[in-house]
Amino acid sequence: MQAVVDILKLAVRPTSVTFFIGLLGVGVALAFVRRTARLARWYFVAVFLSLWMLTAPACAERLVAWRAGAIPTLATAADARGAAVVVVLGAGNMTFQARGLTLSEITWNGVFRVLEGARLYRLLDKPTIVVSGGVTGRDAGARPEAEAMRDAMLELGVPPDHIVLETESKNTREEAIIIARMLAGRASQRIVLVTSPTHMPRSLAVFRAAGLDPIPSAAAYKSDHSLERLRWLPSDAGLVLLDSVVYDTAATWYYKARGWIPR
Repeated sequence: MQAVVDILKLAVRPTSVTFFIGLLGVGVALAFVRRTARLARWYFVAVFLSLWMLTAPACAERLVAWRAGAIPTLATAADARGAAVVVVLGAGNMTFQARGLTLSEITWNGVFRVLEGARLYRLLDKPTIVVSGGVTGRDAGARPEAEAMRDAMLELGVPPDHIVLETESKNTREEAIIIARMLAGRASQRIVLVTSPTHMPRSLAVFRAAGLDPIPSAAAYKSDHSLERLRWLPSDAGLVLLDSVVYDTAATWYYKARGWIPR
């Protein structure tokens, strides 16, 4: 089952090369069958127009708002309702290895989650920051996401004695289960949960199912003052936003089908 899920993650994500090759392959197949050759032209037109619209920031941002719903971001310390732990969920990382040296970098979504965690560290008077994410890369020597997130937190001024790493998990459900276990000895399990807007609804449901009391603080999904020009032209940022919507929508269906979150 997991092997099938891993293949689908590669095949249906808009940022995947496999996805675009698949789209082209369908069109080529239609073009070389006599009965569908005329249909191939309209297929390519539909793919072109769909990708143009869906990767334009004006449309992609609306999709993010639809997927996320009305998820709040903490504005004051009182909004945390006494929570002294901030959990920042992983979003994947890239491990580069060459000639005996290794460098791990967090992804686009991971950057904004770390920025939100660092902001909350200042807002909430130095809480404990749990950065979460194990080894998700398939190459030998890949490093845990949490290590790269910790390095970014340190760069943003969060001291090392306020950062706790969770390096075992490979998905959101495992993050919730492991973090619940890590916090089992605390008198209160109320936490502030930080993740991307499209990921937040599923994350809240999973963490509540694990017995925790998460207070959401959604990370930003774009840099300040970006995506304000050429809003109806396709862009890399629009593609990343579309990818997050597709991925989190599919993952939510999968979690419901497995019974991990309420239907």
